[in-house]
Amino acid sequence: MAHRPTRLIYADTGEPVPQADFGYGGAYGTFSLVRFVSLCARESGRTDAEIRVITWYCGATLLKPELVNRTVADIGRGLGFSPDALSRMIRKLVKDRLLRKSGSVGRSPFYEITPYLVFRGSGYEHREALKGWNPPHIKGLTQEPEAYLLVTPAEDDNVEPANFLTHIHSAARTARAARGA
Repeated sequence: MAHRPTRLIYADTGEPVPQADFGYGGAYGTFSLVRFVSLCARESGRTDAEIRVITWYCGATLLKPELVNRTVADIGRGLGFSPDALSRMIRKLVKDRLLRKSGSVGRSPFYEITPYLVFRGSGYEHREALKGWNPPHIKGLTQEPEAYLLVTPAEDDNVEPANFLTHIHSAARTARAARGA
């Protein structure tokens, strides 16, 4: 089922409720950093190719939702996958509730990504869209994305641990303490 925008209407007058634009100056959306980082983690069991497919659907949804209404062959050409390989990945992502069939033209199905990961629209529209989905299966999902970003390198790696969120969380704690929260 494709997402359809809804408008709030005053019950007594039948007039639409005025809506303010966001300060971003254009289209806006929500993106779950926690879920996306969890998907990218080694513990999730996702392949790099699956992450590319998920990333494509996230970007297409946020940029222009009608972009996802493309055939598997078209998306595969853009990502460098054969239609068969992409179909196998999509079947796996559908099984894990990250994608679902949103329509078709003839025998060519279209898929959409879970609004638990990314959504374009108002908060009200997002809440309504979530009602039609079960949460996706993300192995090892935690509500603390830094658990995936503060990685201890393997002994044979010559890289430093990724800890770029540490200062953000530290600043947030300091700000909360200053407010007395």
